[in-house]
Amino acid sequence: MNLKPLLLAAGLLLASAAQADTVALWSYNPDRNGNFSTKPTYTDHGGASFSTLGNVTTAFASQSGSSDTTPGSQALNTSGYAAQGTGDRTTGVRFSVDTSGFQDIVLTFDQRNSGTASAWTALQYTIDGDNWIEATTFRMTRDGSFVRGLGFDFSDIAGVDDNANFAIQLVSMFAPNTTSYVGTSSNYGTAGTIRYDMVQFAGSLIPVAEVPEPASITLSLAALGVLAAVVRRRKQA
Repeated sequence: MNLKPLLLAAGLLLASAAQADTVALWSYNPDRNGNFSTKPTYTDHGGASFSTLGNVTTAFASQSGSSDTTPGSQALNTSGYAAQGTGDRTTGVRFSVDTSGFQDIVLTFDQRNSGTASAWTALQYTIDGDNWIEATTFRMTRDGSFVRGLGFDFSDIAGVDDNANFAIQLVSMFAPNTTSYVGTSSNYGTAGTIRYDMVQFAGSLIPVAEVPEPASITLSLAALGVLAAVVRRRKQA
């Protein structure tokens, strides 16, 4: 995926997310004590968590240029990716989100690569917690600045809605049809870093059928009784 179509798609994803409810969000804002963590900033019902894959480690760095303009906020900086020619799609980050009660899930996020980080990232998802399916791939064509609003629309993917086992992972991958990584703007190296910010899962609430209250049922039964009596009288007449 090259940058121009990617940015056009990002605009549509952001528009969709803006009209939906937030299921989970990682914006890396400080807590009330000024501390940062990889815990979600917000979850609708608490079912969200973060983890790393392979030897990837995390730290916090400037979010300047991301879509988060909150004063004092940070971005998640990741490092420790695989050596050249090894570990295709095995190192990266994972976000697990319980989508129970929600449908039409849309993921958006901001990403910033250093020059030696892998230009290619694969987005994978699971609906059972064990088996992973590749949704799409992204190619970063610039370094040192955030690309905003990357993501994927899971609305048409069976099993994502209303699922306590849903999760996604963003993993570094070999350049397509090769056996090696390609750097974002220079030769790939293990010192490369990738930052993430404003990782958001949005969706719409699944409508719940209203259950009639006992009083309403009683009135309905009474109305049916009256109607039956009227019908009997007409037949007798």
